[in-house]
Amino acid sequence: MAVFAVQNAMRITLMVILVSLPVLQIATPGILPGTATAQAASSEKTLTYTVQQDDTLLKICSRHRHLTNHYSLTDMLTAIRRVNGLESNFLRIGQVLQIPIHEEADFSRVADRVNNGGEMRGIYLTGPACGVSSVLARVDRFIKVGGNAVVFDAKDIDGGVSYYSRHPLASWGAGRSTPVISSLEDMMERFDKRGLYVVARIALFLDGELGRQRPDLALQDSMGTVWSERGCVWVDPAQPEVVQYNLALAGELARAGVDEIQFDYVRFPTNGWVGDWQGNTEATATRRRAVITGFLAAARDTLDEYGIKISADLYGIMAWGQMVDLALTGQHVPTIASLVDVICPMIYPSHFGPGFEGRKRPGDDPEYFIGEGTRRFLNMVAGQAEIRPWLQAFPYRVTRFDGEYISIQVKATRAAGGKGWCLWNPACRYDVALNVLPALCSDRVVSQVMTP
Repeated sequence: MAVFAVQNAMRITLMVILVSLPVLQIATPGILPGTATAQAASSEKTLTYTVQQDDTLLKICSRHRHLTNHYSLTDMLTAIRRVNGLESNFLRIGQVLQIPIHEEADFSRVADRVNNGGEMRGIYLTGPACGVSSVLARVDRFIKVGGNAVVFDAKDIDGGVSYYSRHPLASWGAGRSTPVISSLEDMMERFDKRGLYVVARIALFLDGELGRQRPDLALQDSMGTVWSERGCVWVDPAQPEVVQYNLALAGELARAGVDEIQFDYVRFPTNGWVGDWQGNTEATATRRRAVITGFLAAARDTLDEYGIKISADLYGIMAWGQMVDLALTGQHVPTIASLVDVICPMIYPSHFGPGFEGRKRPGDDPEYFIGEGTRRFLNMVAGQAEIRPWLQAFPYRVTRFDGEYISIQVKATRAAGGKGWCLWNPACRYDVALNVLPALCSDRVVSQVMTP
């Protein structure tokens, strides 16, 4: 017989006797397979589960996390070990486990929502950062100071897909047997309850996993060696299989309910690859431009039915329109603007070379580079797309990185006519920014919400 037991702080035990279920079969919601006994040893609400042959803690967590309100498999596994006093993941057949049900704490809610016309104020989050429960406290803190949006990695340059994708080319990254985000649907539900505008970032053509698994899809040098950068492999943007794979991921994310798909590395490599060089800069620029805009046109057709926005990350230097940059990247700003809703230029001051535009230390001149870059992009798109710059939230090549540095960038974006902004820190560390955002977002309205 299978028994489902729920225990609460008052030590009231409810038992429902059910017909025996086959071992390892996933039971109906609220019912765990195996033989359970009614115990009231814990002060927190729990399920009881009897270990079966071939069970592991990870398998148990994977099958039943949705019944426990735990955000991640790691959270649930840790909680099971704590409640049952387990010093390892070793289990015995017939062992009875208490599986705690997580009670969600209070959370913050955005009132000035992007979809209601609010200025987008976002932060970037890696896939691993989104895969642990601390991400909820992280976004709650951001909401309290005026934030209302997140951009999360659905696929970064290492090629690891952060969520469970059904596409056969998808993998979770080196050394991982499961995606870092246990449930994309659960994450989206929790973000939605908070009123966050959610952007899924897909790093397109720098894809370490796909490039290693399928070198036939990679760009290669004259010796037939795959072309790499920072330990990752550049795949060929002109390969139909590469295009369809990334469009399939975008479709999955759209169906999961994200508000926007953001394409990064929507370009050719700029680190010396000349495999398609056609005799002169202009001819190469024309060919690469056709490939990149062809992909974005296909993305527009694929995502049109979902009614979500499409954005593209472009180098900040593209605002200055130099032919060599166009030739290398294939990014023709006016054409891209006709195919996307938002262009997100990466106008990090520190990424401009010393002496550029007569500025001795560009990293120390955020007002000029953010303001001028935003204005130039707005002129280039001619109203076809919004301009929402990425702002530098990291100290690289900055003499004095503090809250004022963030404040100057936000104010410069607004003064130049940018439609919102997003902070980039590769380690997801935003303490410096959080200290000044209340003053920058004084019109914010945040309410505390208690879950029932």
